[in-house]
Amino acid sequence: MGRKILIDSVSGTVGWQPQRVGRRAAAAESDSASTQINGVDLSAPEVQRQIQQLRATDQRVRQHEQAHVSAGGPHAGSPSYQFTRGPDNKNYAVAGEVPIDASPEQDPEATIRKMETVKRAALAPADPSPQDLRVAQQADAVAAQARSEQRRQETGDDRGARDGDGNLAAVRGAAAYGSAAAIGTRARPNAFSISV
Repeated sequence: MGRKILIDSVSGTVGWQPQRVGRRAAAAESDSASTQINGVDLSAPEVQRQIQQLRATDQRVRQHEQAHVSAGGPHAGSPSYQFTRGPDNKNYAVAGEVPIDASPEQDPEATIRKMETVKRAALAPADPSPQDLRVAQQADAVAAQARSEQRRQETGDDRGARDGDGNLAAVRGAAAYGSAAAIGTRARPNAFSISV
């Protein structure tokens, strides 16, 4: 395994800190380091509660985003997180998102399979967010349109879109498919972000 180099977050310099030797030095360092950081008394009950809440939030956010990644398979990207620094000077994840490719495929059957995966990824966490629910609904809409396109191809009926007296459902379906396929393409083409 490679050697780890610590970077001092305040100065940005690479370095190491020498350790004191002996029981007294270790006890003194432990007592002073564990009770105060940046003038904050870490042993205070309200500070301990805040740290516990931040740890719980961090764990919940990471589990939530990992559920998206696990269920999204090859269509899910890597999670990204927003952090806050706690009174103990550690970073805690407080929000996150996972990009997922929700673009339609060339083949309606492949689009249906992909949208099923997108929906599973969106609903994978135990507590889906409102954004997760929107992504699942959008995946359902794209899959429904792909099913309609698949039925149209199987029956060979392509008159509905060309002649005004044809299959009105096919015309509406094609419009819905186009709308659903375009959802979310303004900010990031062919991808949705599933976030907490």
